[in-house]
Amino acid sequence: MPVGQRQPEPLLRTITTHDPLSGQAIFSDIIGEQVPFTGFPVPPGKPTTSDYALAFNTNTFPVQGLSPPSSATPEPKANLDIKHYRSQLSDPSPLNPPTGTSCTIIEVPPGSVVPMHRTATLDYGIIIDGTTELVLDSGQKKILKKGDVFVQRGTAHSWRNMTENKDKSGILRVFFVFQPIEQVQLEGGKMVDQDLNLSERGFNYA
Repeated sequence: MPVGQRQPEPLLRTITTHDPLSGQAIFSDIIGEQVPFTGFPVPPGKPTTSDYALAFNTNTFPVQGLSPPSSATPEPKANLDIKHYRSQLSDPSPLNPPTGTSCTIIEVPPGSVVPMHRTATLDYGIIIDGTTELVLDSGQKKILKKGDVFVQRGTAHSWRNMTENKDKSGILRVFFVFQPIEQVQLEGGKMVDQDLNLSERGFNYA
C-alpha cells in the first residue's frame, strides 16, 4: 500500500464449479470470496505506487484439472486449477506463472504514477474506474477512460492516474489478464527482456 494512502477494500471474487452428480454449475466454496490487495513495488525495493489483488491464476494452458472430485476423478486430481491458485495466495504475484495466466485487479491512488516498466507478458486490460494516461518509452501517450480496452504486447509503459477526485474518490482501477509470451526480438537479434527497473535508468513519465 502506498505510504499515506488508504488500504483498498478487499476484492470480491466468485468461482464456479460443477456438481459431480448432476453436472450443473454451482458456486465453489473451496476458497473464500474476499481477496486482499497487496502493494506492488515498481521498481522492486522502492515504495509502492499501486496495489493489486490476484483474482485468479493458472499454471497450465489449456487449463487442466477442472473436474470435481468423483468416482471418475480422485480428489488429488480434482480442482487442480483452484488448488494451484490457493497455493499462490500466501505470496501472490500480479504476473502470470511461466505456463499460465493471471487475472489481476490494480488500484492506483489519486495523482499517483506507476513508473516505467516492462513485463514479459501479453496483457489484456480494461479500465474499470477512472482515467489514466498510458505512457510508452517512445514518448507516445494516450488517455484511457472507463470502459476502454488496451492490449500491451511486452512493451515498456507507465501509468499516470488522471482521475478526478469526484470520480470514485480519484481511484484508478484496471482489470488485467497477463499471459506468457515468446521473447521479443529486434533488429540485429537484440532481445527485449522483462525490466521493472526502467525508471531507475532515466525512463520516467514526463
